[in-house]
Amino acid sequence: MLKKIMTVFIIGMMVCTYGGYLFAGGSIESSSDQISLVYQNPWDPAIGPDGVAHEEKYAEYEDLTGIHVEHNVMTYDQLKQTLVVSGQAKEGPDVFNMLGEWIPDMVAMGLVEDITDEVKAWEDYDKFPQSTWDVATVDGRIYGIPSTASTRVLLYREDLLNATGFEVPKTWDDLREVAKALTQDTNGDGNPDIYGFAFCSSTKATRGPQEFAVFLNSVDKAEFVVQKDGKWVPGFTPDQAEKVFQLYYDLMFVDKCVPPYSIGWEYDEMDPNFASGSIAMCMNGSWIQQRMGAGVNPESWKTADFPYYNTPATFMEVKVEGVGAYSDHKKEALDFLMWLYNRDNIVAISQAGNLPSRSDSVESPLWRPDPVWKDQFISVAKYGFTIPSIPMIDIFESCMSYLQEVLYQRMTPREAAEGFHASVIEYLDTEVNV
Repeated sequence: MLKKIMTVFIIGMMVCTYGGYLFAGGSIESSSDQISLVYQNPWDPAIGPDGVAHEEKYAEYEDLTGIHVEHNVMTYDQLKQTLVVSGQAKEGPDVFNMLGEWIPDMVAMGLVEDITDEVKAWEDYDKFPQSTWDVATVDGRIYGIPSTASTRVLLYREDLLNATGFEVPKTWDDLREVAKALTQDTNGDGNPDIYGFAFCSSTKATRGPQEFAVFLNSVDKAEFVVQKDGKWVPGFTPDQAEKVFQLYYDLMFVDKCVPPYSIGWEYDEMDPNFASGSIAMCMNGSWIQQRMGAGVNPESWKTADFPYYNTPATFMEVKVEGVGAYSDHKKEALDFLMWLYNRDNIVAISQAGNLPSRSDSVESPLWRPDPVWKDQFISVAKYGFTIPSIPMIDIFESCMSYLQEVLYQRMTPREAAEGFHASVIEYLDTEVNV
């Protein structure tokens, strides 16, 4: 069956044929038709080894079971758009990757299958920390297998930092000072060609809200939302949010250490700019190492705890693999996911990008410790926080909209903080606490 989805953002083609073998409960059962599973995710073999490893595992699974895995690579904004549009037509992929914060929305739209009973009966269920299952859970029901649990750290160019004579920044004040020192006009044209720092501020609201949340959490452990007396309320005050908006403003306009043309950047713009050498520092995840092959001085790429206001903080980004609600092969799709995310396979497909979510990953013979790309990210997990399992996209988009108001100098940081706080209250009271 040919399924074609066309939008202004993406044309996605999903091909489902039938046949092969069914892998179930550790056994292989022959069937008369061939089965093809459509898997939509961002792991691109053209970018790095994790994408290559994924496709190698898909081929291995086909050899084992006869079930073909059709790999559709998409950026996150494309992926989400495609899921929504295909769902409106009551179609969609068999398997797909989700950011953890998407799950309440995917559940509300009826796009992802409830797999609670199956995964709780899975012998590997307790190999995943409960905090990762919590991200995949809405109203007590589980809607996917946690595939990765990646923290955020400071990514920086050690060669450039050493040339300034500064140490790795530990606080916001340090970050500003070091970022100014790293901003350089190396070709003498009067404009910096290396900027000390960069961030995401796109209203597509993929990485930008996650970065904002890290800054916010480092101010007295403030959060976007918290539950109090059975009701969801803002987990921050306007004063706390103002400090964050002010930091963005100062980095851009006072210190002038952030590219002025970067307003509206998403991760697919910021990451290549770091790799190309035009940015010296940013907040990032372990997947950035996949860009080292085409990067400038990759041997100098280092990581450290992210600078904080008054308490260390990091976002724990849990990604989840779901079974499509409109899949014709739901059992086969879940069997495939349980195989792909067993201990050794999950390590094999997470060598150069996201960190595996399983707590027993370090016991795998395939695990390779690395002080920069694994050990550092694991060490900050004690500061990690996750996004609560309520629909958050409106809050994320509001956060980035107010940030753009600050960056375009249409609002002061105080005005943006008050507006954002009020928008969170309005959203929670009209859409969540009802």
